[in-house]
Amino acid sequence: MQNEIKQKAEALLENGEVEELYELLSPYLEQGDAYAQFLYSSFSLETSGETDEEFEARSMQLLKSASEGGVAEASYRLGVMYLYGDAVNDRTKSSSDYFERAIAQGHSHSKFTYGFNLYYGSGDVKQDKTRGLKLLEEAAQEGVELAREELKIIQLR
Repeated sequence: MQNEIKQKAEALLENGEVEELYELLSPYLEQGDAYAQFLYSSFSLETSGETDEEFEARSMQLLKSASEGGVAEASYRLGVMYLYGDAVNDRTKSSSDYFERAIAQGHSHSKFTYGFNLYYGSGDVKQDKTRGLKLLEEAAQEGVELAREELKIIQLR
């Protein structure tokens, strides 16, 4: 999907124009475009009659496909969902798997989130202060303000 189409799609999503967005995404969804799958995971059409449970199942499947297709934000969202257990029935993966993938895909905020959880040990993430601190430092260097703030707190201890 070209950048201009992505920008138009993101604007439609932000404005809540999901019917028009779905029309724009349809050919890309048919082609298996990972970014189109990521966007479609975020909304449901009133006209579809989709239940909340059906939406959650479709959303998870699309996020997993988008993550595998290289969409870092999809990997990050899955990491957060697995960390907090939101809509997650499949326990064959852990939040760490998805955060690691998001980091490999260049997602700076994943370094903050995963680094924070490694440093303190939370959810299904086992404590590893050394790696957590390294990821927090990398996130701060990449401009994640929350990472800078957390590093200040850590240094005060």
